[in-house]
Amino acid sequence: MKRPPRGGRPKPGSPFERGGSIPYPARPSFPGFDRVYSLLLCSALGLLVGLGGFLLDWWHWAFLVPIALVVAFVAWILVARRLARRLQPAMARVQKQLEAGLWAPAMQSLEDLLPMGRWIPLLRGQVLAQMGMLAYQSGETDRAVQLLGGASLRNPEARLLLACIHYKKGDAPRALEALKLAAAVNKKHALLHNTYAWMLHKSERADEAQAVLAAFAKRDPNNAPTKDNLLRLQNRTRMSMQAFDVHWYALGLERPPQAMGTLRRAPKGFREPPKRRGG
Repeated sequence: MKRPPRGGRPKPGSPFERGGSIPYPARPSFPGFDRVYSLLLCSALGLLVGLGGFLLDWWHWAFLVPIALVVAFVAWILVARRLARRLQPAMARVQKQLEAGLWAPAMQSLEDLLPMGRWIPLLRGQVLAQMGMLAYQSGETDRAVQLLGGASLRNPEARLLLACIHYKKGDAPRALEALKLAAAVNKKHALLHNTYAWMLHKSERADEAQAVLAAFAKRDPNNAPTKDNLLRLQNRTRMSMQAFDVHWYALGLERPPQAMGTLRRAPKGFREPPKRRGG
């Protein structure tokens, strides 16, 4: 089993300490498809008040739905404020741990936020994305794949990293499948679409790569790297991703020019994870 990164040990018994499989979903997190208790409770309260008032003859049936919606909306505002007061200190703690280079405690703090995903919409997918990127930066590639597989589809960086891990492992079909799904959701992420086209071109599917960039160019006609790569594909020449600079080379699909020096693996504002001794 791989050792956890330095900077503190995870909570005893946590998946990060035990290694092996992680009890998080391998499927991506679709926005709006997971049950969120707070939304269910607010909706139930609105329906109860609206229907109860109608049955008690407090108002006409035509007011049932508008009153139910207003009650549910007000209840959600109150619940959301209460949840935000709990979430903000926890996220601030994670940020400070990352900036201090305490990667294992940061991973544990993120893991502790997962139960709140049942109360805060979209939180679970975002937390899994952050955990997956931390695991990858710490050298835990297999664990990163498990975590990133449950990340929100609306987190293009996490989905892009997942696809690149698959691609570097030699599983191009799985990488292309991940990018196809992510591109359908994140329609204006230039690096994601260009990387999707790059992998298609490398897989000798140049026509499909050209179609991907042509569709993206219609949505973002002023994106220079996309226009350049589309022209290259039309002229049957290789794509160039240099315009995306460090964001492209950080994916590890191509070596950066020597003039760029050593790339940062950690997100901007975070310290590099400590290197393991002996390699």
